[in-house]
Amino acid sequence: MPAKILVADDDKAMLGLYSRIFSKTEHSVSMAESFKEALEMLRSADFDLLITDFMFPDGLGTDLIRAFAAEGKQDKSLLVSGSCSEEELKASGVKLYLEKPFKIENFLALVSEALG
Repeated sequence: MPAKILVADDDKAMLGLYSRIFSKTEHSVSMAESFKEALEMLRSADFDLLITDFMFPDGLGTDLIRAFAAEGKQDKSLLVSGSCSEEELKASGVKLYLEKPFKIENFLALVSEALG
């Protein structure tokens, strides 16, 4: 069954990459370009998976993950970043993390893992 996925990243090139990756799947994907936009989307729709960058000009991806976890979906998020330390990951409760740049196969494997 296709999943509803929210992808949050302030880098338009990354959003384009995610769009190309997911165009080859059955999943329904929504894109957010800011922390605020992603948080509003999380509050207004039901998503099966959150994929987020770590740093936004207006917030942190780990706070998006916490908001998503508050909806009972703590295992249904993936942090993708090139600038996150092990301490930050542990402190925020992030379970799935992928460092940029990444191989598409590794990314898709983590998406599958998160969706169960």
